[in-house]
This record gives sequence, C-alpha cells and structure tokens, in this order.
Amino acid sequence: MTAVTDAWQAALRAEQQAAFGYALLGPRLPSAQQALARSCQAAHETVRDRTADDIAAAGTTPAPPAGDYPALYPKASTPRALAAQLEDGCAARWRYLYARAAEVTGSGAIRKQAQAELIASAVRATHWRKQLNPNRAVQAFPGL
Repeated sequence: MTAVTDAWQAALRAEQQAAFGYALLGPRLPSAQQALARSCQAAHETVRDRTADDIAAAGTTPAPPAGDYPALYPKASTPRALAAQLEDGCAARWRYLYARAAEVTGSGAIRKQAQAELIASAVRATHWRKQLNPNRAVQAFPGL
C-alpha cells in the first residue's frame, strides 16, 4: 500500500499548500471575491485536517506542512489565477490518489474521499476561472 500512502501524503501536501495559498491571495482580491476565498480556504483547512487524521488513523505519520511556499508569492499578483491553480493542484493529487487506490483491494473509503475531493476542487477551480473570464465558457477539467 506504499503507492497509496505516498499518493495520500501528496494530496495532504496539496491541501496544506492550498490553505496557505488562500491566506496569501485573499487580501489581494476585490472585496466581492473575498467571501469566496475565505470559503475555499476553510474547505481546504477542513480537508487538510481530516486527511491528516485519516492518515494517522491508518498508522502513518502525516506529512507536516512546509514552513513557507515561496513559489506562490510571485503568482499572488494574479490572485484569481493562483486560486484556480491551487484547486487544479489539489484536484490532480486527489485524482492520482483515486487511481492508486483503485489498484488496491479494500481501499474503497480512500477512493470515495479522493473522488469527493477531486470533484470539490474541480468545482472551486471552475468558479475561479469564471471569475477570470466571466463571458467565456469554462472547462471544468482542462487537459482531460
């Protein structure tokens, strides 16, 4: 189950980065979009904490969050694009976890969590892309 554990830890790290990233980009958004950013940040904090608890309950030490995410700072100047990127990163990690867990018997709960979080991140990314281009159709899963 090492591949599943590694993928689960990667999903946790993506959630940790997203929670940090929303705190970084929130003040740079227009006031009309700050409520959405706070909602997204709260969702990622909840998922981060639940995922860490689930990993610990499975007998593995959860990956600690990084002290800082310097790669996010230059991108914070375009906060809506950064928000979509954070969501895409989470969606990619959850999708990978889903694929790895599908290969292991008895991992239904992990697959269910991965599927739910993949969908949630894709929906949030779509909201942010719609904010970027309000008059353009938005593709929910770019690149798929």
